[in-house]
Amino acid sequence: MAAQWIMREKDKRQKQNPRIETYLEILKQNNLLYKASKQCLKQLDESDKQMYAVCWAPALVEYVMWVLSEALQDKQERLYFLARDAYPMYLIAQQIVTKFNLRIEIRYLRVSRYSLRIPEYHLLGEKCLDRIFLSGIDVSLYQILKRAELNEEEMYQVEKEIHYRRPLKQNLNPKEITELKKQVLVCCREGSTNLLNMIYTHSRDAYANALGYLKQEGLLDSVRYAVVDSGWVGTIQKSIRTLLAQEKPKIHIQGYYFGLYELPEERNGCTYKAFYFRPENNIRRKVEFSNCLYEVMYSEPCSMVKKYVWNMGQYEPVFSKVDNPNKENLNINHQVLLLYMENLMKLEKETDKKNWYKNDAKELVQQLYRTIMANPNKWEAQWYGSQLFSDDLADDHMRCIANDLNQTEIRNLRISTKLLIMAGVLHRELHESGWIEGTIVNAGKHIASNLRGARRAKYVTYLRQSLKAGKTKEV
Repeated sequence: MAAQWIMREKDKRQKQNPRIETYLEILKQNNLLYKASKQCLKQLDESDKQMYAVCWAPALVEYVMWVLSEALQDKQERLYFLARDAYPMYLIAQQIVTKFNLRIEIRYLRVSRYSLRIPEYHLLGEKCLDRIFLSGIDVSLYQILKRAELNEEEMYQVEKEIHYRRPLKQNLNPKEITELKKQVLVCCREGSTNLLNMIYTHSRDAYANALGYLKQEGLLDSVRYAVVDSGWVGTIQKSIRTLLAQEKPKIHIQGYYFGLYELPEERNGCTYKAFYFRPENNIRRKVEFSNCLYEVMYSEPCSMVKKYVWNMGQYEPVFSKVDNPNKENLNINHQVLLLYMENLMKLEKETDKKNWYKNDAKELVQQLYRTIMANPNKWEAQWYGSQLFSDDLADDHMRCIANDLNQTEIRNLRISTKLLIMAGVLHRELHESGWIEGTIVNAGKHIASNLRGARRAKYVTYLRQSLKAGKTKEV
C-alpha cells in the first residue's frame, strides 16, 4: 500500500512539473544536442527556461540545420528568413553560418501575410475572395472584411448590399463561410455590391510601397536565393512572387518550410520544400502537432508589419499598434536560445560539418513535439496554454491558445458531432481551440477520452487533405 501511494504521489508531481528528464532522454539520440541541453540546465533555474533548453531549442536547431543543408545542396547564395515566425530560426542560422564559415548570406525580411496580401489583391481579380473568405477560429463577417482592410463604414455598406441578416460579429463555421463567399461572388458579378472595388482601392494604395520594399531588400537581385519560414499553406511565398512578377515575369522563388498542410492551387514560379510534413503525407506527424503552439513559441517579440512607407530615402515597415502579447516570454526564450547556441557551438570540435545534419533528426523532433503538443501534462498545458495568439490575418483578434471550453464544447469538436453541426443537422455553435490538447488537459475531466476524440478528428481532417493533395512529390 505504501509503495502504491508513493507511486501515485510521484506521478502527481510529474504532472504538475515540466518533464525535463523525459525530454533529456529523447535528446540522448543526438549527443551534441543532449550535451548542449545538459550544460544549459546547469546555468538555468526557472522551469520555463529549462523547458526551452531541452525541448523547443534543440527541435528548432534540427530544422535550421536541415534548411542550411538543403540550401547548400541547392547552391543558394542567399536566404531570407521571414518575419516573424522565422526570427529565432534566423538567430540560429547566423550562429551556424558564422561558426562554420558557410558561403551563404543570411537576411531577415520584415513581411506578414497582411502586408503582402493587401497589395496583392487587385492583381488577383475576384480570386482575391479565396484569400479573404477563409475559415479559422471564431471567424465572423467582421473579421473576414477586416482582412481586406475595410473600415467599419465600408463593412456596413457591404452588409446592406449583400442583404446579410446575421450580426456582423457572429461567428461562422467553415461551411457557412463557404456559402457566404458564393453569395458574395454572385453579388459582385451582378454588380449589386461594391466590395471588389473597395478591396482594389485599398490594394492599389499599398502596392507601390510593398513592391518598393521587396526591391530595396534585394529580391530582384541577380542572385540565387530562397525564403525560409514555418510554413503551413505557402501563401506568403506566392504573394511575394506575384508582386515581384509584375517587374520580372519569369522570376522563380524557392521556399524552405518546417511543414506544409496544403499549397496554393496556382503556384507557377514557386517551388516548396518541407522538413517535417507535406500535404500528401506524414499524417501522424500532423495529428500530433499544433501549428498554433509552434507559432506562439517561435516568433519575434514585436508587432506585426501592416504596410510600408517611403521615409528619409528608403522604404520602412509600419508596425501594428497591437503589440505582441507574448513579448516578455519571447525575449526570455531568445536569451535561452542564444545560450543554447553558445553551448552548442563550443562542441564544434566534435562536429564534422559535412555530416552535421542527420537524416534521423525528424524522428527526434517528432518525439519532442509529440510529447509536448499531443500529450502535455498539467504544468505544460497551463504554462503554454495561457499564451495569447491570433490565427487571423490581423493581430487584433487575440485569445489564449488553449482557451477554456466546457465538456460539451469539447465533445462538439469530435468528428461525428462536428460534421453534424457543420451540416446544419445539429444547431450548435462551434468553439475551436488553437491547441485542443492543452484545452482538454486544462479542463481536467475525461482527459484520455477527449484526447482520443481530438486525435480522431485530426486524423480524418489530415487524411482528407492527404488524399486531396495526391502523391505529387515535387511542387
